[in-house]
Amino acid sequence: MVRNSRQGRRSRRPETKNINPFGANNARAVAYDLTVNAMKGGERLEQMWDHNVGLAGLSSRDRALAVHLAAGVLRRLRVLDHRANYLTDGKFEGLKEPVQWVLRMGLFQVVDCDRIPPHAAVSTAVEAAKSVSHQGIAGLVNAVLRRAARERDQLHEQLDNAPPAEKLSMPDWLIKMLIAKYGEENIDRIARWANAPPHHYVRLAKGGPGLARLNELLAGANLLAAKPHPVFDEYAEVETAALTSDSPLYSEPIGWVQNPASGLVVRLLDPQPGDQVIDLFAAPGGKSLLISEMIGPEGQVFAVDRSAERLKRLEENKQRFSADNMLPIQADVSSLGDRTAMRVLADVPCSALGTLPKNPEVRWVKTQSDIERLARSQRIWLSVASNHVAPGGLLVYATCTITSEENEFTVRGFLEANDQFELESAAPYVPEQFVTKEGYVSSRPPFDGLDGVFAVRLRRKPAAQ
Repeated sequence: MVRNSRQGRRSRRPETKNINPFGANNARAVAYDLTVNAMKGGERLEQMWDHNVGLAGLSSRDRALAVHLAAGVLRRLRVLDHRANYLTDGKFEGLKEPVQWVLRMGLFQVVDCDRIPPHAAVSTAVEAAKSVSHQGIAGLVNAVLRRAARERDQLHEQLDNAPPAEKLSMPDWLIKMLIAKYGEENIDRIARWANAPPHHYVRLAKGGPGLARLNELLAGANLLAAKPHPVFDEYAEVETAALTSDSPLYSEPIGWVQNPASGLVVRLLDPQPGDQVIDLFAAPGGKSLLISEMIGPEGQVFAVDRSAERLKRLEENKQRFSADNMLPIQADVSSLGDRTAMRVLADVPCSALGTLPKNPEVRWVKTQSDIERLARSQRIWLSVASNHVAPGGLLVYATCTITSEENEFTVRGFLEANDQFELESAAPYVPEQFVTKEGYVSSRPPFDGLDGVFAVRLRRKPAAQ
């Protein structure tokens, strides 16, 4: 289990600490780096794609393979550990961490990945094991993977009949939360959502070159064509390899990476031409770009983020789209002074559990106590954000998670403590299937296929006359 991986990290031998068992400049080596770094919890898997040097150096085909392997191993981690313990007769937990990751990656390729011949997966895993351990361990890896290849159908059948904890490949606390939210009868639907490769979308820029030009550029880079979203026609689905740093997507002002769920948040904010808007926690800037498009050249969006590194991407997008009405500001939300606006967006840092397909490591690096800690911080951020709303103005609070602690409970607590704000229904602004009975915006990822999103309109009362 993941717990044992962390224990293994503490006892790892210094001489193997920085060795990539798969070498360098190949898909498996990049997948290994992505997987191990994602499990450190500092940066989400999807955030690594556009600046990972190893990934950028691969061909389009190998980039897609590297991300597929990394994400697949992270999604299947609990299943892979169960299989590894079964196939090694319990020896897996005693292996060094690098060998554990080699075995996990090998098992995923042999059992769950149709695009790789088993003999290739076995041979590369054996050589990788040799580089971080001894010949006996390499022999164990060889025997385990060959057995897995022979028993592939049996292993799939075992998973089909497995208990929810194994089938969903998540920690117990998260399984309990998802079942409470979506119903035990929907376990299979939840598993398909959380453990399938994600859908990636580009929001096509208004007045830009459009879908036809996007597909010309993708074809020139040997990438699959983009497909329009069946409901949100301003969004187009692209494959994973189209999102890396040197993708043709970024060569022209065609569009930016954004899930349609994020677009719902900006719809709820409803910025109008000429508005001044404060976008807190703005980087990498997808929502700021959409606001910029909606408010036009007479408006202005103050895009605030504390991270200079993440603001670089926002600055790049500002230049690419000639969004002169975007003003990037590096600042903490508590250090903006008395700046106010009639529309303020606070899309706060959260547990990101609504993005499990594209950030599968989140299920392992977050804990229940993290949710509670984040909720405490979010209550503070929401209160600070409210200070920047002018009398009569609007505050939209949003997250990309699905926990009640970070969403409904946070909003209720804020309203109970702030009689200057009232909740406004989302019904006039977004499609009705995304509006709850309380008037919140809430997607349901296992059912609608979007990222998880929660958002609410909070109106500040006008100043007393």
